Amino acid sequence: MGFFKNLFNNKQEPEFDLEKAVGAYLLKLPRCNKDVVIVDPKYGDTHYTCKIKVAAADLLPWAEDHAANVCSSDKEEQAARKALPLWLRGAQSSIDSASFLPHLMYEVLKVHILDFVRNGTAKTFCLECQSIVADVQIEKINKKGGGDWAWWTDVWKCPQGHQLYYQEHELRLHVHR
Repeated sequence: MGFFKNLFNNKQEPEFDLEKAVGAYLLKLPRCNKDVVIVDPKYGDTHYTCKIKVAAADLLPWAEDHAANVCSSDKEEQAARKALPLWLRGAQSSIDSASFLPHLMYEVLKVHILDFVRNGTAKTFCLECQSIVADVQIEKINKKGGGDWAWWTDVWKCPQGHQLYYQEHELRLHVHR
């Protein structure tokens, strides 16, 4: 009888409450400090061999715009996206040590890191020569492609030639008519 009862039972899962999820997420976080580390080997992303941080005050306008205009089907990631500007708004500007991002906030930010480097809001630190890199050299190399396929490698270097970032990309377009 339990099988048929479960089969015909139309109970639905309660609807996801984004506002409650954001509040619960924020309660688990330490307070944000003056600066936020957006790239670090601790995050486990092997494409980067540097450390990058942004002042919380500089990251806040982007985070507010992003939270207002981007939506994810991943509920927890969306909660992190909405929590990010709230977390940054509460930054303790008197504390000079940098805050590290929780995993989901890193996931929200990671595809935008190049934007922060290019627009000058990010401070990049080369782990090899232990220096702040004022001018990150960004290159696209090994470009190949044609038709519906493209392949290239993104490489960032410090002025001393140390690699800060390396990633191979492949893009295939499948168009059905």
